[in-house]
Amino acid sequence: MDTNHKPLLAFFIFLGSSIAFSQSSDSLLVKQILIQGNETTMEHVILREMSLKVGDRITPEALERDRDRIYSLQLFNKVEIQSVPHNDSTTLVVQVDERWYMFPFPVIGFRYRDVNKLYYGAGLMHQNFRGRNEKLFLSFALGYDRWLSLLYQNPKLTDDDDIFFRSAISYRHVHNLNVIDEEYEQTNLATGVTVGKRYGLFQTVTGFLNYDVWMLSDLQAGRTASASGRDAFFSLGFHYTYDSRNIREYPTEGMLFSLGATKAGFGESEVNLLTTGFDVRGYALLSEEWSLAIRSYGTRVIGGVVPPYRRVFSGFDERNRGHFNERLEGESIVGESVELRFPLLNPRYFEAPIAIPQFKMLRYGLYAGFFVDAGKIWYRNESFSSKPWLLGYGAGLHFLLPYSFIVRTEYAWNELGEGRFVLDFGVSF
Repeated sequence: MDTNHKPLLAFFIFLGSSIAFSQSSDSLLVKQILIQGNETTMEHVILREMSLKVGDRITPEALERDRDRIYSLQLFNKVEIQSVPHNDSTTLVVQVDERWYMFPFPVIGFRYRDVNKLYYGAGLMHQNFRGRNEKLFLSFALGYDRWLSLLYQNPKLTDDDDIFFRSAISYRHVHNLNVIDEEYEQTNLATGVTVGKRYGLFQTVTGFLNYDVWMLSDLQAGRTASASGRDAFFSLGFHYTYDSRNIREYPTEGMLFSLGATKAGFGESEVNLLTTGFDVRGYALLSEEWSLAIRSYGTRVIGGVVPPYRRVFSGFDERNRGHFNERLEGESIVGESVELRFPLLNPRYFEAPIAIPQFKMLRYGLYAGFFVDAGKIWYRNESFSSKPWLLGYGAGLHFLLPYSFIVRTEYAWNELGEGRFVLDFGVSF
């Protein structure tokens, strides 16, 4: 932050505290916006997320929305916006409490939540490179699956545009996901470039070009599109997103609409596939406490032979909670989810008694959730109606922890009334 603003900021706060507030502050026009607490983050990163601009008339809803959008950057532990009236206008003071941005981290876990598939390694992450919300990730892992990956992402190439850039490269030695075949290992080299443009606060259009190589040492028919056991191909695709969610880590209002298509394989490549997909999520407050979340999604693959590594799966990243540990595969998938959420402990802040400022202000909360999941997955040679809907329903607790970390403990039943305990991470959708 420009230190020249600090005396002026103190003057405005003093002046605002001296006013009797004979008129409501939400009837005032924004005269200026001051940012405080951003020791590392550039001001334009914060201002870019705000719907309120100089000359706009403020409302409590707009202030809350802008606060949530700034927090959703996941760069700050706490965000506050104060309106300081003076005469017939107001100054907006945005106060942020920055997180720790660069740190090494351990890579350890069980692949697809299976305790027999341990992987371990380390990584280095920078969440706010150059103070511009740029991301740098470097990680490696050993064990059941092994990989080395590097990613760079820039959400805004220059101060005067809304064009973003992402580039990634990875080398992976991983096991197959398909469940109708015995377990085997495959090597994947992948690199790609993504360029996109953001339109306003909510809309984003991206295009990407990827290059993949898949290789198998244990060659058997059907494991690759090519009889040689080596598939190499380019992928070209686009993606459109409309995202007005209030807080992305645990949304209670707004919507997400995502639509995309990817063409894999050109020229002489044995791979020749077109993948389309959609993901629609809506969130609404039913009262001051209860919120409703609804999701509908689907993916469809058409074209030539679909090798196992290009199929769609349930029981890995996508999961029906009534069939949480069951693994299914196919060439197309659809799903629906409905969830009611209720705060047992509204999100709040705890000031830890430690000297490191980036870990001093910590956000936490607790929600209860009631859910219903439904979905089905099938191959092209199967009719949609012939496949049964898989159901899951139940309830659980959602622990909102500092640094946008969420733990969910739930109990779910399937359509046969069989119950199971679910431990998962992140918001369900």
